[in-house]
Parts: sequence; C-alpha cells; structure tokens
Amino acid sequence: MNWVTTLFLLSTPLVAVVWGVAHIRSVGVSPVEIAAFALYVCATGFSITIGYHRLFAHRSYECSRIVKILYLLFGAAAFQHSVISWCSDHRRHHKHIDEDDDPYNIQRGFLWAHIGWLLVMEHKEKEDHSNVHDLMADPWIRFQHRFYVPLAVLMGFGVPFVFGWAVGNPWGCVLWAGIFRVVLVHHSTFLVNSLAHTLGRRPYTLAVSARDSAVTALLTFGEGYHNFHHRFAADYRNGVARAAWDPSKWLIGTLERLGLAWNLRRVPRERIVAAQLACDSERLIARVAGRSENTRNFLRERLIEVSARVERAASRLGTVEREFASARVQWGRSRRARVKQLRAELRSSRLEMRAARLRWRTVLAGLLSGSTALPA
Repeated sequence: MNWVTTLFLLSTPLVAVVWGVAHIRSVGVSPVEIAAFALYVCATGFSITIGYHRLFAHRSYECSRIVKILYLLFGAAAFQHSVISWCSDHRRHHKHIDEDDDPYNIQRGFLWAHIGWLLVMEHKEKEDHSNVHDLMADPWIRFQHRFYVPLAVLMGFGVPFVFGWAVGNPWGCVLWAGIFRVVLVHHSTFLVNSLAHTLGRRPYTLAVSARDSAVTALLTFGEGYHNFHHRFAADYRNGVARAAWDPSKWLIGTLERLGLAWNLRRVPRERIVAAQLACDSERLIARVAGRSENTRNFLRERLIEVSARVERAASRLGTVEREFASARVQWGRSRRARVKQLRAELRSSRLEMRAARLRWRTVLAGLLSGSTALPA
C-alpha cells in the first residue's frame, strides 16, 4: 500500500463531511467562502488541465514564464504530485493505453482507473522519469519537483488560511478553498481516467477505450472528449467542435489573444474528418464481417466514393479556415476586404461541408439498416 497517498485520499473526504457539517450548522456559509472556493477550484483545476496536461505532458502550446510559474504553484496545490511525476505517468498511459504498462488501465476496472492505482506502490516501484527529459531540463519544473510537498501545503492550505485571516474567516476559507476544493478537483481529474474510458462514443478511433462524452466534459473542465484526445493528443483542444464544452481550450485561446500563449497546435480539419470517416467505415465493415467478399468489396467501394466528397469539402474548409485566421491578424488597407471575402467563403465552405456530411450519414444509415440493397 502507498500509505501516505491512501491516507490523504481517504481522509480528505472524511474531514470534508465531518468538519463541513459541523461548520455549516454552526456558522452557515459566507459569500467569502464561496468566492474562495470557486477561485481555487478554477485555479487548481485549470492548472491541471491546461498546465500539467496540455502544456507540460503534450506540449500543445507555449506560454510566458509567469503563466508557467502559476501553473506550477497552483498545480502543486491540487495535490496530484509534481509535474514530472504526473506527466511521466500520463505519457506512459498514452503510450501503453489499455495494456499492462498503462498506470491507470481501465481494463483492470473502473475503481482501479479512478483511484485504485494511486493507493498501491505497484506503479511507483517501476517508475522512472526517462520519458520526461524535456521537462527535467527546465529549472522551474525541477524546483517544483524538489520542493513539491512544502509548495503543495503552502499553496493548498496556507494561502487560503492567510486570505481567510485577512477577511476575518481563516478556518472557513481553509475548509472551502482547501478541503472541499481538494476533494472536488481530485475526483474531477480522476474521472478522466475512469469515466472518460467508460461513457460515450468513439468517433475518431476504435483502437482504444477512450470515449467522447459531453457529460464527462462538464465534470472535468472540458477533458471529456477523450477519444479525440487519444487520437490527436498534441492538439491543444479536447472538444474540437465549436459548440463542444471545453473551457480549457477557451482559456488557452484567451491567453493567446493576450499574448501570453503562442504556437497553439491544431490538427488540420482534413485529418480529423479522415479519422471520422475511417472510424465509421471500420465500424460498418465489422458489422458485415460474416458476409461474402463480394458484399464487403461493394461496401468499401461505396464508402470510398461517398467519403471522397466529404474529404474534398473538409480540405476546402480547412484551407479557408487557415487563410481566415491568418488574414485576421494582418495589417494594412487590404485586410478588411480580404477578411470579408474569406468570411463569405467560410460560410460557403461550411454549407458544403454540412451537405457532404449529411450525404455521408444518409448513405451510412442506409447501409447499416439494410435499406440499401447489397450484392450477395
């Protein structure tokens, strides 16, 4: 057993219930406590999603030194170990997903993936940091790793206490911004390892257990579009659709507009659409695995024919999107006219893409339902 981690993970919910009930019954809930709780949930939660995960583990973008230091400080306050330890486990998870070397392998059960892997020394005994040499070269990250425990205690409980003392409510702020917040952010993060591999769809790859779910995204600061993430791990987005709930990508985009983040990595739309088409085709071919070779060949030819239209539309839309993004940051007299022209092309390309997708779904539905006649 990993007794230190086990006692911490089991005691914090217990303290939250016992102390929380007693505190609320005796003094109620103050607006300052709620404000401190909300601020610390966001600060520590986003430090994990856009700091530990998307910046450090996957190098999805670059950011200024002050932003990186804030990630390191509030990431420590999340009590999920140092950046080096966290990212080493996470990169190992991506490399060996659903295999024995996956630290939080969902094949060993929901509870194991959610919290069980943290309670034992199994993965720590064979842990090495050979997969995070790039992180260990950074002096700020090495400093956080070396002094992780005092930093975690100071930022996780010390700062809320000092803030609460300044406003006349030190222990209430420790309870809300410390204990309650730790429990919430812990299990929000843990859901990415468990629920995101259990609930939802697999629209981009069938090769892994990771799934896309808006429900999981709502509970995890936008990390619930996990099938996309495992297919395109380097993309700074998790919910790639414009309407997808991914506050982490919105925050990274905001940092970019403020000049605090740059080199955001975006997978071209063409590759994303190609992955969706391949996944749909793979699912359909698997459904007719027992049919004749003639039938399977007919399906492949039909799918190639229809998918070509979607891929052309995706290629055009992707090109226009990139040109539009580039034109918006340019200067000069011709900028406004060019942006106006590209905005019209963008609308046209989206309509073309929508029509191509509708045609694809119609053909796919017909083949799946059997309404389209197949050769014997």
